[in-house]
Amino acid sequence: MHDDQDLGHPDDDPLKRLQRREYSWRPAVKYAGAVIGATFLTAIIIGVISAVMGGPICDAGEHVFICSRWAELAFPLVPGAVSLIGALGCFWITYLRWRSFGNWRPWLAMCWVLMPWTLAWMTSTFSIALFGVEGGIP
Repeated sequence: MHDDQDLGHPDDDPLKRLQRREYSWRPAVKYAGAVIGATFLTAIIIGVISAVMGGPICDAGEHVFICSRWAELAFPLVPGAVSLIGALGCFWITYLRWRSFGNWRPWLAMCWVLMPWTLAWMTSTFSIALFGVEGGIP
């Protein structure tokens, strides 16, 4: 956690300090990408499991991958929880970097990526959990 700190000796090479500062962006961007990827991956896994198991909604021929009530609940809630926990984890890492006088700014920037991502996922899919897949179709 202390790999990107600028608390070295006063005669520390400025180029090395700059390289450490630039390096601290990579883990933050990888973390944000992993959270977004994990959100999509869990949604795809739930959709595939639901399609394989089948259910009354798919038997009627109306849908192909959200086939039962458990899938209507799991599809928005599980990836939403993954995204929310990932965003809160990013805020926690930002705090830990700030507290240890590390380079916390890249982590805060990724928090501003993950927070809207989490809200977008939740607002776009939670209506499925509330009303079902047929609830939003007139």
